[in-house]
Amino acid sequence: MAKKEELLYLSRRDVKDLLDYPSCIALMKTAMQSVAKGEAVQPIRSAVSSPGGSGLLGMMPGAMADPEILGIKTVTVFPGNFQEGLPSHQGFVSLFDAQNGTPLALMDASVITAIRTACASAAATQLLARRNAQEMTVMGYGEQAETHIAAIKLVRDLTRIVVWGRDEEKAKKFARAQSDLHGIEINAVLGAQQAVEGADIICTLTASSTPILKGAWLAPGMHVNVVGSGMPSACEVDALAVKRAKFYTDYTASVKALGGEYRAALVSGEIDENHIIGEVGEIMMGTRPGRESESDLTMFKSLGMVTEDLVSAHFLYHQAKTKNVGAWLDL
Repeated sequence: MAKKEELLYLSRRDVKDLLDYPSCIALMKTAMQSVAKGEAVQPIRSAVSSPGGSGLLGMMPGAMADPEILGIKTVTVFPGNFQEGLPSHQGFVSLFDAQNGTPLALMDASVITAIRTACASAAATQLLARRNAQEMTVMGYGEQAETHIAAIKLVRDLTRIVVWGRDEEKAKKFARAQSDLHGIEINAVLGAQQAVEGADIICTLTASSTPILKGAWLAPGMHVNVVGSGMPSACEVDALAVKRAKFYTDYTASVKALGGEYRAALVSGEIDENHIIGEVGEIMMGTRPGRESESDLTMFKSLGMVTEDLVSAHFLYHQAKTKNVGAWLDL
């Protein structure tokens, strides 16, 4: 039992053991609906670049009304870490008592980020992809590719997955490992255009600053999750792809400020400010339309929201106390 002067610490392993995918998908729905209802406060992410310019330090404070949560995510984003075998996102989520501000918990943010990002895509895919979607293309072979396969196979009956990445050997190695893990046919292909042919669901999960997916390659009925790019200067899909798709966001204010694909399409004149149909949480609430026909081409732009981190951390805090997991530190 924790004392008032103690802080719960959850390591990377603790978080991985406690945050299961089905629970996290449900948590993402809670977060998205909280935002849609106006019951969450989450300022646009602020960040500073590292002295060498190879990464950034981001700060994401937030609060929720139901459940009552107060906290902040402090995370570094270094895209080059993948080459060194390190997570691209590292840091902590801190929880505070919403009534008196007492620090409650400090927990690893890298695993939370990896799982909740994929589960947010799964929640969007469950709403926007065709119900009979069975083939998925994953563009990228890093941590997010792993978690997206694990999450999206829970909301659609996937029978085949195609992996694309710039390093063919790494893509093949990833495909073999994931195929063995999930018992699904997973193949790597060399060409990006070839990779998306026939796909029902496409996930872009790279650190690319220039488009890897072109609108000319997309077919009616596809659903695209645009996840890897997180800065205004980065675009994983081109302006034509944005123009052709019914375009949805996790948090519209954030996408307008930081969404490189949306901003580039706006500047080019391919779209106007009315192109965003709404947030995924608004579809859940029934205040915005989702997929309306089998031929709709849908796109979900995910930048991540601190509410997603907060509901995950809140869940982890109570799970850890129930299961006696983690370490208690003196304040």
